[in-house]
Amino acid sequence: MVVTNKRLHQIILCGLSISCLSNVQAASAVEEQPSDTVQQTKKMGGLSGTPVNTAISGGLSAPEKKLLTVFNASFRDKSNIVDDNGKGARTLSNDIYLLKLRYGFTDSVEFFMVPGYINNKLDSFSNTPSTDIHGPTDFGFGGTYMFLGQRQGDPLSAAVTFAVNMPTGQQGSNHPAGSDVWSYQAKIGMTKVWHPNHRFDTDIGFVQPTETGNGGVRKDTTLTWQGSYHYVFNDNFDVGLEFTLDKTQDSERNGVTMRNGYTEMYVGPAANYCLPKWNMWLGVNVLFPVLRDYDIPTASDDIRIEVKLGKVWSW
Repeated sequence: MVVTNKRLHQIILCGLSISCLSNVQAASAVEEQPSDTVQQTKKMGGLSGTPVNTAISGGLSAPEKKLLTVFNASFRDKSNIVDDNGKGARTLSNDIYLLKLRYGFTDSVEFFMVPGYINNKLDSFSNTPSTDIHGPTDFGFGGTYMFLGQRQGDPLSAAVTFAVNMPTGQQGSNHPAGSDVWSYQAKIGMTKVWHPNHRFDTDIGFVQPTETGNGGVRKDTTLTWQGSYHYVFNDNFDVGLEFTLDKTQDSERNGVTMRNGYTEMYVGPAANYCLPKWNMWLGVNVLFPVLRDYDIPTASDDIRIEVKLGKVWSW
């Protein structure tokens, strides 16, 4: 399947307009005051409906003087070679670990840092033996400004995020190509809560490396779009559906185009188990491919398993 930039932009703009009806809060909302004629609406728990995929932040910032710590693990077995054309590709297993640290400087401004670690096990290929590739990722650091806040009375929450990825990756043949570089990213997110059962979150943005990285590889722009809908049964349990869409331009190796651009979209169910007493939650997300278009033979995962463990700290 060939997806043009024009067609992809139409899909993203359509989805973004739909997602204006969406996204939720990681902070507890203020109770509405009951009136004589209107029965008080039960509020959703502050942790309920949180997206499991770490790429989805939605339109929320961390509450003032609160620290959110979120550990994410993603397990991907890239054993399916897509767009083979008889040329083959090297298969691998891919584990990604991220720790997201979010601090609410004010009730609408947060700062965050995202250290990470990857562990890749490359299968033997042609005359090449199996290889382990592992080490730290390029850590992210940035800030979020929430310019609309449902907890302040606006109809939804909306925020902009700006961040840089620092060259904390490692150099060498046993580390990811194109890493260990400065890059920057920006996105806009929205969250909408319909108390007490429905929550929707979405983000759209890009990541842009600025220099040549490990192995002489210079990566190009990646466009991203993610979304999450969760139905909240009670303060302890919710289920949902999440998706992630990435479109990456061709990289260059030593100035030569690698023709490795791709577009892929994954969709799947998610669930959270919340422990309000301890301000903690545990989420699991299973994603399946609905769109995979690669310019060269590429090892791709038929399933992704995402795990998220989070806690809110206050003092």
